[in-house]
Amino acid sequence: MEIITKGMIMIKVSKIIFICLFFIFSSISSAENTKDNNIALKTTQALERIDINSADSKALSLLKGVGMKKAKAIIKYRNDNGKFISVDDLLNVNGIGEKILAQNRTKLII
Repeated sequence: MEIITKGMIMIKVSKIIFICLFFIFSSISSAENTKDNNIALKTTQALERIDINSADSKALSLLKGVGMKKAKAIIKYRNDNGKFISVDDLLNVNGIGEKILAQNRTKLII
């Protein structure tokens, strides 16, 4: 007879949560792609990647330390100055500093 431990239960619960999140993000991604072929938020099962040159304020606000106000500042900077050449160009946006960039660097693409 197999003894079920708390660790085994936690692993099973974690797997279920991961699978649920995967399907949620997959369906969101599919719905958004249907609405707009130029979708900026690209969802994978493990990691969201945000294209800072085309993401909308909703997608940008999902970044750590970036709410709607900073997301709008990113878009305003992009509209005023053209596309970002590198992720480091975000440091030119008012309110975006080294800490916020470091927290989000792996989630950002050009």
